[in-house]
Formats: sequence, structure tokens, C-alpha cells
Amino acid sequence: MKKKNHKRLSKKAGLPPGTPVHIGRENNSDINIELLVYSEESAELIKLSNISECKPFLAENKICWIHIDGVHNTTILEDVGEIFNIHPLVLEDIANTQHRPKYEEVGKNMFFTLKHFEYEQNDMVLDIEQLSIVVGANYILTFREKPGDLYAKIRERLLNGLSKARSRKTDYLFYLLVDTIVDSYYEAIEKLEDKIEDMEEEVIDDKKGFDLHSLQLARRELILFLKAVFPLRESLGKIIRRESTQIDDATIVFFSDVYDHTIHIIETIETQRDILSGLLDIFLSANSNKMNSVMKVLTIIATIFIPITFLAGVYGMNFKFFPELGWEYGYAIFWLICLISVGTMIYYFKRQKWF
Repeated sequence: MKKKNHKRLSKKAGLPPGTPVHIGRENNSDINIELLVYSEESAELIKLSNISECKPFLAENKICWIHIDGVHNTTILEDVGEIFNIHPLVLEDIANTQHRPKYEEVGKNMFFTLKHFEYEQNDMVLDIEQLSIVVGANYILTFREKPGDLYAKIRERLLNGLSKARSRKTDYLFYLLVDTIVDSYYEAIEKLEDKIEDMEEEVIDDKKGFDLHSLQLARRELILFLKAVFPLRESLGKIIRRESTQIDDATIVFFSDVYDHTIHIIETIETQRDILSGLLDIFLSANSNKMNSVMKVLTIIATIFIPITFLAGVYGMNFKFFPELGWEYGYAIFWLICLISVGTMIYYFKRQKWF
């Protein structure tokens, strides 16, 4: 995972509660604001230069979906909080992109935050982004860290009149947004599964050059997935247990389906984590076996040469009187003894099936 410059949580130390401080990746891009105003009869997409331009549309008998790309500008967040009467603690959570996924009702608004996963640079780098949603009676606010078109299909169906959300309240659009994000998890996890399958083939086929770092990186990515999906499941559980007074029973049925998806995703992640743990064990065992084989060969070679080394050492001593030194066949007998010793040991090793 690529290293990025992050503002740490320590930046908030000593500040009053509810002070919006951007915690996350450094971002100097412009803030983009889009307003989609819709009713059962019509829908219109408007580009805003300032958040205050949405005020006239809030007075109409329509639903306003306001999307903001960029949470690094805390001034914009404060303006949003003033216009829509959003609690300062909610604004603080929106600006903190390292916050765990959660769902809560604050005043007349529902607040939901979760993570979005996407692979970049030829599917090698996992990018994690926080998404926040604020739901009111006739409006819904969505926040992203950076520009993107994650909700393009929902926006297109609303504009074309093909979405049921045109005839329903904001809680149904809230479901569509969460469902789109959860469905995108499958794409990211499938790419990670492909990477794990490739690593599995390399380990089992004993290919040279296997990168242990890639295995450890995949394990870390799985942990990040779990850290995002577990609290997301808890948040959806609050909704389907009807702890919310602002979501209709008809919409809760759809949230139950999203809850089931999170369970399936968690099971898939845990399965892949077990596979990675097994791959690590196989990799380490294979390396250990290779080392043992090398050591066995070296030990056999050293053992074969021990008696020869002994004989050479004895007859290499600088004593004047050696009985065999003046013997005509002494040299030949020396080599004969060496060959018999080597042959005997090789025969013994083969009988023991050591090689």
C-alpha cells in the first residue's frame, strides 16, 4: 500500500469538542458541489459554486440530493452545518476520514459513514476513502474525500425517471447509496482474490522469485477490509432492528438485504485470510525443506571425506619414520583404502535412502 502524507488524530488535541479538523490525506483540490433536485414528476442536476445556492430549492416540495467532493475544506463543512442544522460532532466525524464506520441519529438527521475500497495502478495499490451521508426529511447530503463518480448510475436513473426513489422519501435514496457502496466491495475483493490465487499458484508450483512482501501486503489489505465491514454490519444491524424512527418499514426490508451482503463479504474475507495463512505456512515449510535438503547433501559430502581427510592428515605428518613410506605399493594401497571407504559409505547411505 502506497505511503501518503496524513494528518494525524493528534491534530485535534486540546481543541473544543465538535471542532471540524480535517484528518486524513493532504488534499488541495477544489471543492465540487452538485445538487440533484427531484420529485415524482421531474429531476434536475445543478452545479453549485457555493453551498448557500441550494437554499431556494430546500423550500420547494421536492427532495434535494447535495453531493460534495472534498472534506478538507472545513469552512465548507461549517457552512453546511449552519444551513442544514447539523450537529458539530457530526461535522467533526465527517472531517475525520479515519473514523470507523457508524450510524447514528442526531436531532432530526441520520448520519452514516463507511469506507470505499478501490484498486489503483494496475490493481496493485488499494485506495481507501471515507464516505459520509447525512439524511434529513427532504434532503440528503453525501461527502467524498476526492472527486469521483461513484453514484453515477443512481444519478442517471433518477434523471431518467427509472428509479423508485423518485416516488419515495429520502430513506430509499439512503438505501440506494449504501447498497451501491457495499456492492463495490465485491469488485475490490474479487481483485484481491485474483492476487491471492496467483500467489497460491506460485507457492504450490515452487516458482522462484516469489515475493513474500506481496503476501504480507495482501494480509494487511484483508485486515483493513475487516476493520471496515465489521462496524458497517453493526450499523446496518441498528437500522434493521428498527432503532431508527426515520426509516419506513418497507425500506428496512432492503437494508436487511444489504446486511446479508456484509455477512457474505465478511465470510469471504475470513476465508481468504485463512488461505493466506496457509500459504505462508506452505512457503515457510518449503523453504525449510529446501534448506534441509541442502544441508543433507553437504553433510553426506563432508561425511564421505572425513576418513580420507584422516588418512591424508596422518600421512601428511612430518615424522621421519613411517613404515609405509618406503613400501613400493604404499601409494596404491592408500588410494585403494580411500576408494573402499567412499564406496562403503555411499552404499550405506543408499541403503538408508538418504539420497
